[in-house]
Amino acid sequence: MIINSITLKNFRSYEDETTFSFTPNGDKNIILIGGENGAGKSTLFEAIKLCIYGPTTYGYLGQNYNYLTKIKNNINDNAFKNKEIDCSIGISISFKEGTELKKYYLKRSWNYEKQKIHEIFNVSLNGKDLDDEDKLYFDKYLKSVLPPSLFDFFFFDGEELSDFFTGKSANANLKESVLELFNYDTFEILKKQLLSHQRAQSKSNDKLKEVQINFDKLSSSTNDIKEEIKNLEQTLIFNEEHLDNLLIKRNKIEEDFRNSGGILESEKAELNSKITKLENERIDINQYIKDFCNDTLPFLLVTDILKDTKDQINKEEALNSYNSVKDKLSGKIIKQSLYKHNLTNNKSDYIYNEVAVTILSNMFNTKELEEVSSILQLSTEQKNSINFTIDSILSKVNLYKSKVINSFNRISEITSELKVLREKLNSTISGDILNNYLESIHSINKEITEIQNTIAITKSNIEKKQEDLKNKEYHLTRARNEYTTLLQNSSVLDMSTDLISYLDELLINLTRDKINLIQDEFIKIFSTIIRKENYVNSIVIDENFNSTLYINKDYNTTDILNIIKNLGFDGVSKKYGDKFLEDLYNYYNVTTNKELEKKVINDVLGSINLSTKININDFSNGEKQIYILCLIWAIIKSSGVEIPFIIDTPYARIDETHRTALTTTYLPNISKQVIILSTNKEIDTELYKVIKPYVCDEYLLLYNTTLRKTEVKNGYFEV
Repeated sequence: MIINSITLKNFRSYEDETTFSFTPNGDKNIILIGGENGAGKSTLFEAIKLCIYGPTTYGYLGQNYNYLTKIKNNINDNAFKNKEIDCSIGISISFKEGTELKKYYLKRSWNYEKQKIHEIFNVSLNGKDLDDEDKLYFDKYLKSVLPPSLFDFFFFDGEELSDFFTGKSANANLKESVLELFNYDTFEILKKQLLSHQRAQSKSNDKLKEVQINFDKLSSSTNDIKEEIKNLEQTLIFNEEHLDNLLIKRNKIEEDFRNSGGILESEKAELNSKITKLENERIDINQYIKDFCNDTLPFLLVTDILKDTKDQINKEEALNSYNSVKDKLSGKIIKQSLYKHNLTNNKSDYIYNEVAVTILSNMFNTKELEEVSSILQLSTEQKNSINFTIDSILSKVNLYKSKVINSFNRISEITSELKVLREKLNSTISGDILNNYLESIHSINKEITEIQNTIAITKSNIEKKQEDLKNKEYHLTRARNEYTTLLQNSSVLDMSTDLISYLDELLINLTRDKINLIQDEFIKIFSTIIRKENYVNSIVIDENFNSTLYINKDYNTTDILNIIKNLGFDGVSKKYGDKFLEDLYNYYNVTTNKELEKKVINDVLGSINLSTKININDFSNGEKQIYILCLIWAIIKSSGVEIPFIIDTPYARIDETHRTALTTTYLPNISKQVIILSTNKEIDTELYKVIKPYVCDEYLLLYNTTLRKTEVKNGYFEV
């Protein structure tokens, strides 16, 4: 990949739209960017990564609140003074896909709408904009061939470089770098996931015994409850059978007593109940007859008078109506009425009076009314009440007669029934039979009551035990599921352990040739840069990615024997390195420490050239820097990955002796594109003359403290 150019606007201290051209020109592959601390050199690298990777740059999966807040903080303060906020980063990159070189332009811009920040991401290929689907495909493709972690590998801060491959995490950093560059990091990620799973499951395995004890305890208590329920049910069956026998026995005693002429208590109670019921019925009937005689019978005895009274009421009502009409209707009224209908012919008033009399005669039976005398003179309410009473009595004469007759007949029946019941109730048997019966029935009833109470208690206990069983079975099911899951997890844990071992072996096999290639390339590069004879002869990177430098030294057998006796074989390995002992094994053709010691003792005057460990901590700061830079170049060269190499303060801690070699040999060859971020103290006048032939573009970053923005000029410091 080649970065052709980058354009920034209102990003951090870059207020004005600023474009950097990074395209290499033939053998000139270095872009030199000078600037004092705080001028914006590191911002430039962050902008490159942000434009390419977006939220992933800061560890976010998407455009969440935290990401947009971080972007908001990256926008230049002066941009908020404008009517419209325009912040953007554009980058032109070239990819070689097969034999075809594809040129992409990525632009990530931000604006504000309704006080909310929005991001727009556009991608074009050879000048043609990609649609959303193609952009998504490109983003996935880019992150697959150039993940953010791999991009980070090609950016180094010279001030912090010494800790990368010589500090406490040196082997981890070396391993991560090698696996990512050779695309083996997927196996390591899988291994980490498995280890994480193992750590989680190991806690579950610690809990397995506890869960098993709980499961066994619940299983045992569940079985105990089932056994208790079974015993209670058997007891219940026995007691119910015993109760049935007692009931049969009681029925037999009662039957014998009844056959001997006795009356059972229940029968006696039933007889008394019937007698009471009949007595009450007779009282009710007598009361009815009494009320009938007082209220209704007198009227039934004078039904003719009732009829005459009703007739008299009707006649008086007709007479009252006649008199009322007669008082109102006159000849004058007749005449006025006819006149309104144009029927009058001026007859005499006598004629109209006669007409009025005729109308009254037609309306009423005047002859009959003449014989009627107003005796009762009742009000309307009185007439209605009396008529209702008379009608009610006259309409139910037959019903009253029938009901009274039936009542007397029922009294006779009740009297007969009471006689029979009292005779039955008063029948007597011998005292011995009664006493025996009472004693037997009392004893058996007591026994029946006791067994019924026992049965009720047993049923209650069964219900309670069944509830306990239901609760225990619920917890047992949960415990069984948890126990089963943990057993399965234990099996998975064993499988994951085997898989981790396999992955370790696989990574060792996959990286063995690559590590050998890195070791060979390192010695070539280091020997060229360090320019010292017999300074480092070999490097060994073991299976755990611990790197060890060796120099070849001559030892006589006496020295070797003393070293072994003083340090022991483990001590020799730590101080002189594993390769020291490996050379001895190979020289004497032995495989055990005991055989080796015997061979050395017998070889009195021998002299051997052995690989001896070099302690990197004994290097000067400059030598450490050279060692690390050479190791990085060896890794990159062995991987074949082509990515721009960006380094901040590359000459930090590098002495003048090695600066020229680093400038003429290292930087022009480590990558097809090298971006150097430097201060004027690092690359001075003399060093600038050395690096100038390899520089394709150079820029100077100046921070304007008054305007609080970065200004960019073509060219380097005036050195």
